Amino acid sequence: MNEPRYGLRQEKNGTWTVLDVITSLPAASDGRDLTGLDRDDAKDIADALNRDYLAGRESPLV
Repeated sequence: MNEPRYGLRQEKNGTWTVLDVITSLPAASDGRDLTGLDRDDAKDIADALNRDYLAGRESPLV
């Protein structure tokens, strides 16, 4: 749990996905994949998820 779990991937259409690097799948919130985001929103979400993950807390976002 020392490495960030969530990263960003730019899609071919220019939008961004928050990626779960362990599963290589998009992260999800409330059953919706975190895809089709602008870069700033995707980065903010990934940062929040990683803070919770690295602190050993369950994130309210997923």
